[in-house]
Amino acid sequence: MDLGAYANIDYLDEIAEKNNIEVPRLRGYRLMKYEEPIDIKEEVNEAQIAIDCAKNLCESEPFWRPYSSCHTLSSYTDYLKDFYLVHVGHDYLDIRWDRIHGQKRRILKTYIHNEIVKARKQYEVWNKYAGREDILYIHARIGGGNWKVYYSQVIDKPWFLEKVDDSFDSTYCDIYARLADKPESEEN
Repeated sequence: MDLGAYANIDYLDEIAEKNNIEVPRLRGYRLMKYEEPIDIKEEVNEAQIAIDCAKNLCESEPFWRPYSSCHTLSSYTDYLKDFYLVHVGHDYLDIRWDRIHGQKRRILKTYIHNEIVKARKQYEVWNKYAGREDILYIHARIGGGNWKVYYSQVIDKPWFLEKVDDSFDSTYCDIYARLADKPESEEN
C-alpha cells in the first residue's frame, strides 16, 4: 500500500470529484506534477526479487507453484527454505542453485523473470507520468483478479489513461487519470 498516497485522500478528493473521478476501493491519490521519476535500476533489486520468489515457492501450497493463492508457514517450509536458500539467522541472502534442477529450476527462473518485468513496468509507467501537471495517480485495491469485477467502472471513463498492478501486492493497482479541471487553489 502506498502510504503517501493514502495521506492525500482528504486533500485530493475534491480534485477527483471535480473531474468526475470515482474509483472503487480507493487507497490514495498523488498529483503527478509533484512526483519525480524513479531510477529503475536502483529501485528494482533483482537479487532480492529472486530470493523472495524462491521463498514464495517454498511456502506455496501446493509446493513450488508460482502465484499460488495459499501459503504455509511451518517447520517443513522452514526446512525447504533452509535447503534451497543461503541464510544467516532469519535473513536469506542467496539461492542455492546447485540444489534446484529440471522443472523446478525452469519454474523459478520464469517466476523471477516475470516478477522483475512487473516491477520494472510499474516504475516505467510511473516515470511516464512523473512531473505532468494534468495527471492524477490513484492507488486502489482493484488489481489482479479484482480488476475483472471493477473493470467496467474504470476503463470506459474519459479520464482513464492507464492501469498497472502493484508489483509488491497485485491486489493493488496504480491508475493514472487525466485531469480536465485544475484545482481552484492552483488557478490563482
